[in-house]
Amino acid sequence: MEINKKKENRKPNKSIECTVIQCAHHCGDQDYCALDKIRVITHEQNPTVIQCTDCGSFVLDNSINQ
Repeated sequence: MEINKKKENRKPNKSIECTVIQCAHHCGDQDYCALDKIRVITHEQNPTVIQCTDCGSFVLDNSINQ
């Protein structure tokens, strides 16, 4: 999978680690998010495990070649 070269020029937010390279906010070769903040969401009424939460700031990066 080829990572978008523009992502490598982004300033990583060292407070937000992220390994989701398919996200438009990912910092390329660094496992950080470029956003100043993210929104954590849930799809459950009573979340009790990590699988109940998601990054609500995720945006699919359509420029990644798979």
